Amino acid sequence: MDQATTISLARIAIGAAAWANPELGLKSAMLDPESPQSPYLLRLFGARDVALGAITLFAKPEHKPALLRVGLAVDGADGAAAVLALQKKAVEPIAGAVLAGAAGLAIVAGFIALGQQRKAP
Repeated sequence: MDQATTISLARIAIGAAAWANPELGLKSAMLDPESPQSPYLLRLFGARDVALGAITLFAKPEHKPALLRVGLAVDGADGAAAVLALQKKAVEPIAGAVLAGAAGLAIVAGFIALGQQRKAP
C-alpha cells in the first residue's frame, strides 16, 4: 500500500471516529470533553478529515499530488493551532505537545506520500 492510500485511510478512520464519538476523541487529545461546544467542534474536524481522506483516496493519480498538498496545508494549520493554543495556555503543555506532534507526524507522512507520487510512473 502506498503512503497516499495509508494517509487517506487514516484520515477517514480518525475523522469517522471523531465524528462518531467526539467525547472519546477529546479525552484522547487531552482536551475538555465537558464543554458543550467541544463535541460539535470535534465533529467539524472529523467531517473535514473524512472528506479529505475520501477525495484523496478515490482521486485519479494525476490529482493526488495536489490533494496531498492540501492535506499538508491542513496539517500545517493544525500544527500552528496547537502552537497557538500552547502559547495562550489554552491547553496543558502535554496536550499541546501531543496535538503538535500528531500534526507533525501527519506532515512527515504527507511529504513521504508526495515524494512517492513524484517517483510513480
